[in-house]
Order: sequence, then structure tokens, then C-alpha cells
Amino acid sequence: MKKVFYIVAIVLTVFFISVLKPMNTTKENCIEVSGVVKTVSEGGIKDLVFELDNDKTTYYINRGFEDGFEMANAKKVFEGKKITLFYVNSWTPLAPFGSRSKHIAHVAINDKIIFSQW
Repeated sequence: MKKVFYIVAIVLTVFFISVLKPMNTTKENCIEVSGVVKTVSEGGIKDLVFELDNDKTTYYINRGFEDGFEMANAKKVFEGKKITLFYVNSWTPLAPFGSRSKHIAHVAINDKIIFSQW
């Protein structure tokens, strides 16, 4: 019985460590995507969420509205514009087969940096 308890404790510890590990937002760990912004919205906890034309993935700036973005201005700046964004290439046991929502580390419009964690 103790053996089962220890195995479960080890598995849970590894699980929680991998879930709580901070994301590596360096340029080397990001994937570049370009597209026209279809919609900008709020999601999660004050996240700025982007949907691109012809892309099933949603992209978000974590706590974007706490970092100075405002909804009216974000819609004016982003919607209908072609952007280049870099999202973090990460894996989590909470979504072992991938997620359709990606954390943005860097956003630019026409080579003008709008947001960056680099």
C-alpha cells in the first residue's frame, strides 16, 4: 500500500511542477504567424484575444487589459489589419494534444512593435 501511495505522490508532484512551470517566451521558443485580424475581444482574466481570418486558432495577450490595452483602442488598432505575431511553443499536461488558444509573446503591425515580452 505504501508503494502505491509513493508512486501516486511522485506522479502528482511531477504533474504540478510541469503545470506551474513558467513559459519560455524567448524568440527562440516562439512560432511566427501572420494574418488579418478578424476580431479582438476579451477572454480569460483580462486577456486580449485575437482571431485571424482563415485560422481556427485563437491567440491571446495574457492580462493584456492590465498592460495598458483598452478595448475600443485595440479594436481600432488591430481589426482588419495584417499583423505578425509570435506565440509561445509550449506543452502542458492540461492540454496534452495541443490547444486552440496560444499565448502571444510578440505582436507587430508593419514592423512596428505593438507588444513584446522579449
